[in-house]
Amino acid sequence: MAAPSQLVGQTIGHYRLLEQVGAGGMGVVYRAHDEHLDREVALKVLPMGVLDDPGARARFKKEALALARINHPNIATVHEFGTHEDLDYLVTEFIAGSTLQAKLLASKLSEAQVIHIGLQLAHGLEAAHERGVIHRDLKPANLRFTEAGTLKILDFGVAKVSGAVSATAATEPAAQGSVSGTVPYMAPEQLRGESGDFRVDIWSAGAVLYEMATGRPPFPEKNLAQLVQAVLHHIPLSPKSLNAHLSPALDNVIMKCLEKNPARRYQSAHELSIDLLRLLPTSDQTAVLDMWRARAAAPVPSKRWLKWGALILVIAVAIGYPVYRRSRPQPNSHRVLAVLPFHALSGDTSTQALGAGMAETLAAQLSQAEDTSALQLVSIQEIADQGVKSAEDAHRQFGADLVLLGSLQQAGQMIRINCALVDPQSHRQVAAKTITGDANDIFALEDRAVDGVLDILAAQMRLPERKNVKQPSPATSAAYEHYVRGRGYLQEYQKSENIDSALAEFGLSIKSDPKYALAYAGRGQAYLAGYEQMNRGNDWVTKAAEDCGQSIALSPNTADGHICQGEVARVTGQYKAAVEQFQQALNLESQNEKALGDLATAYENLGDNAAAINTYEKAIAAQPKYWAGYSWLGAFYYRHAQYAEAVKMFQHVLALAPDNFRGLSNLGAVYAAQGRYSDALEQLKRSTGIRPTSDGFSNLGTTYFALRRFPEAANAYERALKLDASDWLLWGNFGDALYWTPSRRKESERAYRKAIDLAEKKLQVNPNQAAVLAFMATYFAMTGNRNEATATIHRALAAGPNDPEVQFRAALTYLHVGENDLCLDWLGKAVDAGYPVSALQDTPDFDSLRANPKFQALLKRSKASQ
Repeated sequence: MAAPSQLVGQTIGHYRLLEQVGAGGMGVVYRAHDEHLDREVALKVLPMGVLDDPGARARFKKEALALARINHPNIATVHEFGTHEDLDYLVTEFIAGSTLQAKLLASKLSEAQVIHIGLQLAHGLEAAHERGVIHRDLKPANLRFTEAGTLKILDFGVAKVSGAVSATAATEPAAQGSVSGTVPYMAPEQLRGESGDFRVDIWSAGAVLYEMATGRPPFPEKNLAQLVQAVLHHIPLSPKSLNAHLSPALDNVIMKCLEKNPARRYQSAHELSIDLLRLLPTSDQTAVLDMWRARAAAPVPSKRWLKWGALILVIAVAIGYPVYRRSRPQPNSHRVLAVLPFHALSGDTSTQALGAGMAETLAAQLSQAEDTSALQLVSIQEIADQGVKSAEDAHRQFGADLVLLGSLQQAGQMIRINCALVDPQSHRQVAAKTITGDANDIFALEDRAVDGVLDILAAQMRLPERKNVKQPSPATSAAYEHYVRGRGYLQEYQKSENIDSALAEFGLSIKSDPKYALAYAGRGQAYLAGYEQMNRGNDWVTKAAEDCGQSIALSPNTADGHICQGEVARVTGQYKAAVEQFQQALNLESQNEKALGDLATAYENLGDNAAAINTYEKAIAAQPKYWAGYSWLGAFYYRHAQYAEAVKMFQHVLALAPDNFRGLSNLGAVYAAQGRYSDALEQLKRSTGIRPTSDGFSNLGTTYFALRRFPEAANAYERALKLDASDWLLWGNFGDALYWTPSRRKESERAYRKAIDLAEKKLQVNPNQAAVLAFMATYFAMTGNRNEATATIHRALAAGPNDPEVQFRAALTYLHVGENDLCLDWLGKAVDAGYPVSALQDTPDFDSLRANPKFQALLKRSKASQ
């Protein structure tokens, strides 16, 4: 392989190198063309002098792993890390704009520009720090602007990663006394060779802010020894002494970043962003605003997926507290509001849970207090599931044009809630409100917060007359506080410890008020989440049923208990009972989003597809500018092999939110089912580029499988399993890819066994899940277990005789147990039910039937029906 300096014009992997655009001790960067996706990317390789240094290669890989942890608009997106002819390379998005260094050389920046750029820098750092990544080399040359003006943090070559990134990652700390970074922007503790923490990036951010504000770094000494001494021991000149137009407030922010003692600096990038936000122009509100901004979280996919077939559709179905809807569609009058979890300034987990729960219950009260014909609320649980932490993300993922941000801070016996209404497109605060109240009476404080939020909403848009709807009140304030905190924990139900914490909080709420119906419903939902997400035992479903029933007994006119009981019925296969409970909930809350979605699913489980479609359409009519209903209906069409209709629904999702990673993944899944593999790969790679999720990688693997690129399919499934190793379908898909990769076929049996074990746990509660049984039968057949395969496929066909997926799986099962005639019979039924011709053509299992006249006739029949 040629030296890095001689690579222009050559191809690495599927990237053709066009020109060198940067070079340094940590890498050489090229502008390259991605031949697969027809796009420009940045490709980085190690410089010539360190190609043979194992430590440098390990650090280079660590940079890739560090970047892969983070998904945020202010950090360059990583696309791929690979090796070509023993040359490691890292591929990221290509940013065509200029660096901050070039901008500083070209012109002076106004204070407003300094604040806006500083905010983006703080947002990006907060996202990195949330994922345990410390940059350690922030400087103007590593900060680049897109052509649209968005700041991107680049070059994580000397980043420090706290905690394991992966089992094979090189995460060893630097040797004691080693120094990494660029001296004029390095914190004193870095120069002393100490390991440092997130606050070294705060110092560097302060140095960058200083240079933007004054035109020079805080320590301009040219001699290295003098420069080091200045950073370690001297206080920099005040920025205002160098720029008389600078406000004292911004001067204070910068100097606080540059405190020698880390304990006196901002303790997080979030704190820095709060003070920078205070400096932005505001409306005539007099309240002080503490806004929560841009905390990027790890991808948190909703595990309430409806998984049918080898492709996974991710559907917005919340398992938490219902967000009520009372909207009547009025063309061109809708606003979409997202309420983000309130940020606890103390930073402790318990208070963070309280803030998340308060935002959720506040949103529920908002929707009950208003006729929301003009205002549509995004599901709080969906916000948590998508990992949305900023106004920008809420706009991108949900199409929200209003976002409510908030923070809470406790001082003694008082709590202060700061709320701000933000326009995510202009990044401007349009209204704000501060509410202060007794920390021992969260219930009353939240009522005041609801009134305050409704006031600032009314100032921005025309709302109908407010309704006087009061939520069920507990006997004690402590009961409500524990309940709200439990709701907050349950929002991130993917974490086992959060489910345990939610159960504990709901238990304390019930202990404080044994007649508090909402707490029983919350605990019932927590038990269900533990069963469905963490594979907890059947006794958790029993406990859920007891709590849901108790909630109804205590308060039969509250929707939560009926939804909870309906979910228990759904999980246990009692679909008629589920329909009854969800209808009861809708009688009480006619536009309850969760009850509508669950009712439609229950109808579908009963085989009443017309009623299911009607219910999905009601959800769409209630919120025509919010994509959840379209996504539900698209998934329904997909499951019933109505792919053209499914495409229309998911295209509607993306029309409302073009960068919604779930919509992209779902559309890619449908394209793959249609055999439009090139289109599928484009959508799926966009989806996983925006947010690496197990469903996205699984769909990508399935598309590669259909293209018979089996090693790539196996790799994609492995990436999916790293994000979710508890998914039976992923293990089964992985087994298929391994089976058809000759060098790895021996590994397939373990994957199939894992899939069977996990699927059997699902069947212990509801033994009549036809699709699960059908896939299990295939796995038994693939591992040579004929008796189990035939017995299981009989059960599947009894439970879902008209399901085209079950019929297709029956054909595969009979093929692998040597019953070709039965295989062709069931394949014919699947084709008649609308199963796609691409599945017959592209499934390698059927290669042995290519010459069979019956199989050829099926292909012709299938093509004629497409």
